[in-house]
Amino acid sequence: MVLKLKTILIGEKSPNLKYDFRETCFGICEQDKKILLVKKNNELSLVGGGIEKNEGKKETLKREFMEEAGATIKSILPLCVVDCYWLAASHYPLRSLSNIFVVSVDDKFINPTEEGHTRVWVDKDKVLDYLQLPYQIEGFKTYLNQNRTKK
Repeated sequence: MVLKLKTILIGEKSPNLKYDFRETCFGICEQDKKILLVKKNNELSLVGGGIEKNEGKKETLKREFMEEAGATIKSILPLCVVDCYWLAASHYPLRSLSNIFVVSVDDKFINPTEEGHTRVWVDKDKVLDYLQLPYQIEGFKTYLNQNRTKK
């Protein structure tokens, strides 16, 4: 059975622009009211990245969590898909199709295998102060709203 995830559209496709396309996967990992983020070049983001050729979404997440955070994923639950038209670096037309998941990780961490990445735990209520990418912001807002409606 294929699960149909909620798709959130943000941004508007301009008929005057030619958009490049990138499909990505990101995981939201919460422990003790803190969210696992990754720091690279003084920017914080959700852990994740682009799907490589012949790679599935779960494989992408597992690879990215090891590369960026030195973490092994224990479970993966789909949350939403964010379909985003935006200008990367304020001028580069990009359509990002971002698959957002809720993950749990093993308690044992190693050093990230991708150079320049550092694992950072941020208070759940401060995460939106740090995220910069529109699809990550929207995905995290969906996570927060889902948790509010469960209570």
